[in-house]
Order: sequence, then C-alpha cells, then structure tokens
Amino acid sequence: MYQCLNKLGNVLISKGLKLNSQRITFLLLFVGFSTNLVTAQEQNPEWRYSVRKGDTLIDIAKRYLKNPEDWQVLQKINKIKNPRDMHQGKVILIPLNALKQTPAPAEIVLVSGFASIKTSTNVTQDALVGSLLNAGTLISTGKNSKINLKFADGSIVTLESNSSLILDTLSIFGGGGMVDTKLRLQQGKVEVLANPMHSQMKMQIHTPTAVAAVRGTEFRVSTDGSIARQETLHGKVVLSAAGKNVGVAKGYGSLSENSKPPLAPVLLLDAPDTSNLPSQLSTLPLKFEFPVQQNAKGYIAKLSSDPQFDTILTSNLEIAALAIDHSVKTNQVLFDDLPDGKYFLKVRAKDEKGLEGYDATHAFTLNVHPIAPDYLNPASNAIIRTPSPTLAWNKSAEAKTYLVEIAKDSKFNQVVDQFVSVNNEYTLTKELTPGQYFWRLASIDGVDQGPYAKADSFIYKSKPSAPNIENFKYKVINNRVFVSTINPPDKTTYSAALSNTKNNQKNVWVGQGLSGEFSFLLREFGQQSLAIKIVESDGVTGSESLVKFIVLPQ
Repeated sequence: MYQCLNKLGNVLISKGLKLNSQRITFLLLFVGFSTNLVTAQEQNPEWRYSVRKGDTLIDIAKRYLKNPEDWQVLQKINKIKNPRDMHQGKVILIPLNALKQTPAPAEIVLVSGFASIKTSTNVTQDALVGSLLNAGTLISTGKNSKINLKFADGSIVTLESNSSLILDTLSIFGGGGMVDTKLRLQQGKVEVLANPMHSQMKMQIHTPTAVAAVRGTEFRVSTDGSIARQETLHGKVVLSAAGKNVGVAKGYGSLSENSKPPLAPVLLLDAPDTSNLPSQLSTLPLKFEFPVQQNAKGYIAKLSSDPQFDTILTSNLEIAALAIDHSVKTNQVLFDDLPDGKYFLKVRAKDEKGLEGYDATHAFTLNVHPIAPDYLNPASNAIIRTPSPTLAWNKSAEAKTYLVEIAKDSKFNQVVDQFVSVNNEYTLTKELTPGQYFWRLASIDGVDQGPYAKADSFIYKSKPSAPNIENFKYKVINNRVFVSTINPPDKTTYSAALSNTKNNQKNVWVGQGLSGEFSFLLREFGQQSLAIKIVESDGVTGSESLVKFIVLPQ
C-alpha cells in the first residue's frame, strides 16, 4: 500500500500537487479504517474513500480533488479498469494533499463560569456560546469554570477549570469527507467525546511533552507542563512522545514525563462506591464519606445542579461555577454551604501516578435553609430540676422567628409543647412531669420554615421531697444527742442543721452525708430545732423536715 502511495505521490508532484509532510507532527490516525499508525516519516498519508452506488472516478475527482483532472492518476494507482463502473464499497486511496481543504471553525456550545478567547490577531474577549473559533485561537478558563467546543466532525471537547488550549488545525478535506483537528493543550485538562459516527476523523491533542491521537470515543488528556497524562474511557487512543507510540485501550491510562517515552498502560481505577451516600441532606456542612478504594491515593470531586455537570451553581454570596472542584487525599468530601435544591456529586479516584479512574455520580437533595440554630441550654442530656425550664439557643442569621417543639419521644409523636419565639430563648409555661424529654428547633425566615436541627434531649428530675420523720426518735447521753429515723432513699444521704432559740442561734451544728442514725454534741439546753433534708448524689437538696424538741439539764 505504501509503495502505491509513494508512486501516487510522485505522480501528483509531477502534476503540480505538492505534498506538505509538515502537517503531520507526531501521529496521524484514520479512525475506522486501518489499525496501522502513519508516522511523520511516511510522506503520503491517505484518505480511504469507499465507493458509493452510482459513483464514477471522474465524479469523485470533481467533488474532492484540488485538480479534477487527476482522476486518471487515481485510476492508475488504484488499478481501476473502468472509471465509470466501480463496485460499490471499493476503497480508493487518495493522498490528503490532493484533496480540497477548507477551514472548519469550532463552535462554543457551552460556557460555565469564566472563559476567554484570544484570536490569532491578539484580540481578547469573553467566550460566548455560539461563537465560531478559527485556527490559532487561544482559549482559557478560570477557576471552577469550563467550556465545551464542538468540532466539524461532531466531536465535543471540554476544557476544564484553569486550563488553556490552542486550536492549531481546523480543516475539512474533500468537501467534508474527512476532518483534521489538532489541538495544543498548554495547561490543565480536556475531556474528549469523539463522534463515533464520523469514521473519517483525525484528531490529535498535543501537550508540551506528548501527543494523544484519537481512535476512541471518550478520553481525557491533562498536563502541568512537565507531565502529560491520558486516560481512555472508551475506544482507543495512541500516546506519542520521544518517538515512541503507546496504544492506550479502553480502561487504561498512560503518561509521559519530561518528554520521555510514554509508560506502559496501566489499568484505571474503578468508580468509587457511592451507593450508601445519603440522598436527603438537611445539615451543614455537607459530608460525603465513601469506602476506601484500593490503590487510590486521592480523589477528585465535582458538584453540579444538573446531571450533565453544565449548570452554574449559585451561593448566597456570589456565583460559583458549574462544578465545584475538590481534590482531596481522603475518602471524605466536604462542602460548606449550598442553596437548597437537587445536586449531583461526581467522584473519581486517582492512583499513585495521578491517573484518574472512572466516575461515580450520586444525586441528592439539600434542604437546609433557613439554617436551624445551635442549642445552648440545657446542655445535651443534662438533668434539670426546674419543672418549667428556660430553653436557649444561638441566633440564626437567616431566621426571623424560631419554632420549638418538646416531646416525650425522639420521633416527636408525643409532643408536650410547641411554640414560636421571636427571641432566642423561651421559658416553658407548662410544668413538666419527671422523665426524659426531647426538643428540636427550626428557623423561620418569615415565609419558609427550614428543617429541624438534630433533636437534643434533657431529663427533668424533681427535687427530693421532705424526709419522712414519723419515726423520728432521739435520746441524750452526756450532752450528746443520738438521733434515729428512717434511712434516706437509695443513693441519697441526709443533711442536718441544728438551731436553738436561745440567743436566736442558727446552724450551731451542721452534718452532711448522714444516714438514718447520727449524733451531735449539744451546745445549749432548751428548745432545739433540727432541719433534715435529703441530698441526692449530684448534690441537689430537697425540701426540709423540721423536728423540734426540748433538752433539759440532766
């Protein structure tokens, strides 16, 4: 075949058709026709045309060749006996430089965030959907931004955040029969969705260190200037650097560092397992945690409000671009705040070489605004002794009023009180009965009520009652009073304080941690008053029982 092409090239040169071998920089690959690579050393890259019903060689030359009279050259090289009678499906070889060539501008079909273009005449302007870009145009994207370009063959190239791309070659050969696209990625990342229905396509993506030539339908290329990485998601791509070519099949990736030959392809990591991530969220910050993935050294996460990851996300303060990109080293992804709505999270793992694997996409709904306040008082699981406690919470910047509910169960089926407060505290008007209670808060912004904060709980425990002194007894021996009464309840003790009426003396003796039997030294004779209280383990003291008795000198 190559001998025929060389011969055809010599003939065409003799006819005034000059072959421009410089058009082939690293690789030329004709998708759908040949498994062979045509390298820069081969002087006659060809278009393989399949004869259609009713075609004649003269008609083909008129449609596709720069010089229609060269049909006779094609007849000789392709060994066609009758130029007016060719079998349908017969393949005719036509050198590229013999074909008509016209410009094929790329169209901007999506802009998200900030993107700019710089034309070949050094005019810089914002990138706008619908704009047609010619060869020589430089395209740049900002943080959290992207731009989608559509090429003449229907392929879509996505330029990701913080990236720059030059459109080197945008051509159509033979009136649309073949499309030639060469792109130069200076920095960042592109994702390519090639059109598998257009078999006669030739796309290359050049980086400072390597070239990726398309034989596939979906792949990624990224560069930081010194390392070029390529991952094939579908089809096949050829990565070329330092004169070496490596075929990267579906599910594999490769890289070239500092213009060295590409590494042997390695298997891409599977999509992370996001099956157990929550689909309904009502608290901030958003936290997504997925199982640790073997051989994963980091993860890439994106967030969008549409499944195509094209829609720009908005926040309360500013417009943030379509995909909030996070590069993390753990298996946790955090987002501080978002408006309420439906979202899509895309996560992929990176291996030790920085090659990125397959995506997992998780849909979820966020309902968090207006944000519920934080609890202040009582503390979580605290024991309170007041039957009408005061509840307090932090103010929420998004709230005008607060909805508070108190219930006897964590599911709030047994609500005992519900109220709306304009302040950030409220004292219950109803007295609680002893037991455990749950309470929750929600903010109201004047129109909408936000979700409840996670419920908190407290225990109301009434103060100890006055001791039972029906069996109180005492006796005096040598000025010491010995007391006998009923023992205090389990896990409690008595406290006692002695006073007498002489000189209005108070608390002349005080005892703590007492049982049902105790004694004290008498200070004065006469009428005595002994106040006894129950003290619980947390130090809470109940009501007193007062015993009065008279001690006379013996």
